[in-house]
Parts: sequence; structure tokens; C-alpha cells
Amino acid sequence: MAVDADYGSVSPAEPDEADHPTPDKNRLFLRLFLQNQRRLYAYVLTLLPNRADADDVLQETSLTMWDKFDATEPPTEFLAWARRVAYHKVLDFNKKSNRAQARLSQIFLKRIAETAAGQADALKLDERRDALATCIEKLPGTDRDLLTRRFADGATTQSTSEQVGRSVDAVYKALAKVREALMQCVQKTLTQEGRA
Repeated sequence: MAVDADYGSVSPAEPDEADHPTPDKNRLFLRLFLQNQRRLYAYVLTLLPNRADADDVLQETSLTMWDKFDATEPPTEFLAWARRVAYHKVLDFNKKSNRAQARLSQIFLKRIAETAAGQADALKLDERRDALATCIEKLPGTDRDLLTRRFADGATTQSTSEQVGRSVDAVYKALAKVREALMQCVQKTLTQEGRA
């Protein structure tokens, strides 16, 4: 796949292939796009805080990505490729726009884009935190109560064991089981939502 510096584009496809994409291209592109859509949209929103503008740019970005996607050699870093395409679509949008806030210098916009890309790990943490909160709500009441007691300000395993009338060893084992259940639930939740 020949990649150009601006969009990570591929060489023009045969007319037949462009007009009638293969089912493999459909499935692969759709899966990769849906896995990364929220992060890509968050990235575009950092560059264009107006949601309507961001929606338009995301749509243009997805169309360009679809046109340039090669299922035989998909990008190894799909999200990075998608961000490059989106960045250039934002530049195009700003050139066409007559609004004052759209007249940001390209250097400033590039720095914002780099910072937003660097915050991807923080976004993953937010997603994990949301999944954890959901998983805690799914725990049986006794397990939630045990967690609440153990992680209350100033609580220790010893004080928790006294409160629940169980040995320290039993509390340790119960907390280990709850921790394992939460880890599995978070991983399953993120996998089902395509964010793992």
C-alpha cells in the first residue's frame, strides 16, 4: 500500500473495486472504524469545539478513510491514521470557513492536535473508570458493602474484619475474589464495547 504524507492514502483503486467493495473490506473497515469512532470524534472535538462542525468533519473524514482504505494492507495503527486524515479535514474545513475562530494558525492547530493525540491514554483511563463503576454496580450487595467498608477513609482490613464479623484472612480472600471479578467484568465490558 503506497501511503502519502497527508492522508495515508493508497494508490487509486481499480474502478471495479472502488465501485463494488468486497465484503471483507466492508467488514474490516467497519470493525476498525467502530472500535475507534469515539476516540476519533473526541479528537475532532478538541480541534473544532462546535459539535455541528465536528460532526460534519467526522463524516468527511470517514468518507475519505473509506475511499483510501485498503483491506489487503490495512493501516497498522488505524487510530493514528484516522487522526491524520481528520487533522487534514479540519484544516480543509478551516480554509473554507469564514469564522474568526476558524482562523487559527496552522502551527497552533498542529500543537492542539498533537496534545489531543497524546491524551489518548487518559481517554482509555476514563473508559476503564466508567466500566469499573458499571461493574461495581453489578456486584452482589454483600460484595459492594465489603468494598465500601474496606475502602472507607481510615479503614483497614483489620477494622473491616471486625465490622463484618469475619477473620482478617477471610476478608483478604473475599476482597481478592471481588477484585478478580471486577477485573474480568471491566475487561469484558471494554471488549464488548470495542475499547479494550
